[in-house]
Amino acid sequence: LSDIWAAHRHDAHDDFGWETPVNLGPGVNSSLNEDGPTYFEDENGAVTLYFTSFQRPGGLGDWDIYASQSTGDDHLSFGPATLVTELSSPRGDTRTSIRRDGLEMFITSNRAGSIPDALGVPSLDIWVSTRASTADPWSTPVNLGASINTAAADGAPSLSFDGLTLYFDSTLAGRTRDL
Repeated sequence: LSDIWAAHRHDAHDDFGWETPVNLGPGVNSSLNEDGPTYFEDENGAVTLYFTSFQRPGGLGDWDIYASQSTGDDHLSFGPATLVTELSSPRGDTRTSIRRDGLEMFITSNRAGSIPDALGVPSLDIWVSTRASTADPWSTPVNLGASINTAAADGAPSLSFDGLTLYFDSTLAGRTRDL
């Protein structure tokens, strides 16, 4: 089983100044598997940790996306996780990446609507969801389409700091890891 842990350092320029990692506890972690944390701090300083959990009670199925709000200034204390229903589906939903302003979220999913693989099974694709403000719910995710996704597994999206480049991996032979 996997849990989510975090480490802190006081000086962002001290590559060797990391404190001992801390398990984020029962608000985030369960007796099942948690993975893929995405840390987001909004314009008011409120921190949300998005992550995925496998077959957690109350979820929609396979891997689902959850959010937990920070409960302290230490960036290590989080409240109870809640299912983000608008980003989750009965299929596998993993690997989130959020734009710096918090208005766009990329996820990896093999939900209904994914490009079928050679056997006709929905492949892993990259999907995007948006919202008007950080207080609004996420929109229904939209498949990025054939310009990004293929019948191979495409996923693990990550945005550049400026939000203009999407990096991802793919099992399609000859494909590079970025666009």
